[in-house]
Amino acid sequence: MSGHAVGVRIPYAHAPAHVHRWVESRLGGDVVDVVDCVGGMSPGPAARVRTASGEAAFVKGCGVGLHPDTPSLLRDEARVLAALPEHPSLPRLLDCHDDGDWVVLLIEDLPGAPPPAPWRSADLRRFAEALATVRPALDALHVEGLPAARESSPIFLTRWRELAARLDLVDPWWTVHHDVLAGHAERAADLIAGDAVVHWDIRADNVLLTPDRTVLVDWGQARRSAAWMDHALLALDCSMTGSEISTAEQAAADRVLRDRDPADLLALASAVAMAFVSRSTQPASPGLPTMPATCARWAAGLRPYLAEALLRAG
Repeated sequence: MSGHAVGVRIPYAHAPAHVHRWVESRLGGDVVDVVDCVGGMSPGPAARVRTASGEAAFVKGCGVGLHPDTPSLLRDEARVLAALPEHPSLPRLLDCHDDGDWVVLLIEDLPGAPPPAPWRSADLRRFAEALATVRPALDALHVEGLPAARESSPIFLTRWRELAARLDLVDPWWTVHHDVLAGHAERAADLIAGDAVVHWDIRADNVLLTPDRTVLVDWGQARRSAAWMDHALLALDCSMTGSEISTAEQAAADRVLRDRDPADLLALASAVAMAFVSRSTQPASPGLPTMPATCARWAAGLRPYLAEALLRAG
């Protein structure tokens, strides 16, 4: 059940010719080596490229024809990346192409890979520490127009409510526990309120481990929220991606989470899981064919934690 999120990306070779020309103009030579990357849900290409002279970069992009919303997410990511300060755990944007259809980001090449799934305890500790060390840099950051999570995160605000009308389509466990889960999920909107800059898309496939860096990548979902939320989302990803230790154990070990009321994490998990279960019953949107199955897997991964947390909560 566990594993990284994997959509269906087109290879870099299938990107439009004008995208290839732009990449080569920015790198100063013909691209001679391409390593297509998997992971994430975007249908656009993502690749490590290298020119004959040795210039290298990570390229990712998407056009409206592949998916109507992804170019806007890439524009958002470019704006955030351009504002990020120098920090070992933050990636560096080299350039951005935007022709109104295709948006393409050129990002520093990072010689690493996401941590294996399921999460290993050592990798979790390493990433949680990186989140903590990057916090002061993000606290000093201002990104113009960055949306507030409290106003723009339907998973925590409204989407979990849709499950009530779809209970006949899902496992009976969700019907039996719907009302109590909804009672906890009601608190989620207030818990995510805040003005700290947060990544907001914490998953194992959105971090790169290099020999000497732990780098948080894929900033297209960045929000203003409570500063502890990235740590909470990491704990939830222990259930969604899978882990050697449980969500509850990660929360107890994380120095940002260990003193919080466990009911806070239960509220967030309830909203997230209910939203995913509801989404899993809906047709795939164009360009994202794996989304319903991925949401079903994430919800199933969260269910053991929810069952245990509900039992503890009484």
